[in-house]
Amino acid sequence: MKKLSLYVVLLLSVGFLAACGDDDTVEPTSTTSSGKLSASQKSMLYDKVWFSASSAGGIEHEFLSDGTLRLSRGLDGRWTWLNNGDTMSCEDHTGGRFKYAFQTITSNTMSFKGSTDNYKTLFEYKDTE
Repeated sequence: MKKLSLYVVLLLSVGFLAACGDDDTVEPTSTTSSGKLSASQKSMLYDKVWFSASSAGGIEHEFLSDGTLRLSRGLDGRWTWLNNGDTMSCEDHTGGRFKYAFQTITSNTMSFKGSTDNYKTLFEYKDTE
């Protein structure tokens, strides 16, 4: 009987200690998200066509404020911000999933790194061709 009581007390103690952990929200420790973009900066991204600033060109992007991601003016997918940070989870028109970690967003330019190449390449875009 003493052993059973000891086991019950031990289990309750472990459960109590687990419940007493830190209740603060912990941000993910990822090098792909700086968390430096404000809501007003993010709002500059929406409802306009973004053209690649690269001389080699690239896919036009349009982030509609309703959560639609439009690539090349017609291929609709979806987007959502992750943890209210600067990383966006995207789904293209075929159901393919990828992430963008935004580095900068201004009224005329934006840049991001993508999960498709493990966040190595910086893609820069502007709102004019």
